[in-house]
Amino acid sequence: MTNKQNLSVTKKKSNKIKDLCPVCDKSLYFNSDVSKRVGLLGDNDEVVGWLCPYCRTEFDFNEKVVNIMGGEEIRGEA
Repeated sequence: MTNKQNLSVTKKKSNKIKDLCPVCDKSLYFNSDVSKRVGLLGDNDEVVGWLCPYCRTEFDFNEKVVNIMGGEEIRGEA
């Protein structure tokens, strides 16, 4: 008598969270509480968007590009 086994292949889930910049595809994930995204403040100190620290592209909260590949100029005081 032949013994047939039903072997199923299971794929491991990757625990690596992907949070990539839409422009340069670098990972913006740091840990579960903190991101590498740089917050952008408006005139009244409200957060108006974010900046990729690698390619310096500015985004609004809808992932739309506001300023692509920003320059080296200083735009505010930290």
